[in-house]
Amino acid sequence: MKQKKKLLIGVTGGIGSGKTEVCKTLAKRGFKVLNSDTVAKNLYLTDKNLVKKIIRVFGKDIVNYKGKINLPKLKERIFSSKKLYTQINKIVHPVVINEIKKFVKKNNYEIVIVESALLFESGFHKSMDYIITVFANKKDRINRLKIRDEATTKSINELMKFQIDGRKKMEMSDFVIINNKSLKELKVQVDFLSKILKALESN
Repeated sequence: MKQKKKLLIGVTGGIGSGKTEVCKTLAKRGFKVLNSDTVAKNLYLTDKNLVKKIIRVFGKDIVNYKGKINLPKLKERIFSSKKLYTQINKIVHPVVINEIKKFVKKNNYEIVIVESALLFESGFHKSMDYIITVFANKKDRINRLKIRDEATTKSINELMKFQIDGRKKMEMSDFVIINNKSLKELKVQVDFLSKILKALESN
């Protein structure tokens, strides 16, 4: 019998758009969901070669006394300049992408959903069978992040500068979820999308 093709589906969107909420709902509907940030954080702790490359760029003070990456300090450094942001992405993205591809190959899930804020920026979109973008207007995103992260409007705007505009992401996607209303409305859209994904799974 011919083996079914495994489907890799990316979920992306700007910071505060609600992509994590979408992924949580999809996980509840029975889909396997991987978060690229979580994969990266695990690699910071386990991949010695990756840590060495990061130290080469950011210096030895980026690790704590246990020799582990100090994530808050790394994040602060990354977003301090476009150059450092580009450098860290060149180091980390290929390793994360490789790790996710290994997981997909090794496991028997027919569909694996990957949550990634930087799906397009990392080039990982080229490996996806389908892409879902979660879009929310800037005002709603800022308000959510102020509550969630207790962040200032200025710091949020600084982070947003590093990401591709949401409308461009929508143009490059197969499915779009608009998250400008209530959580209930968002879940209605995700439930509809999960039916489409299950249809793809059975083909």
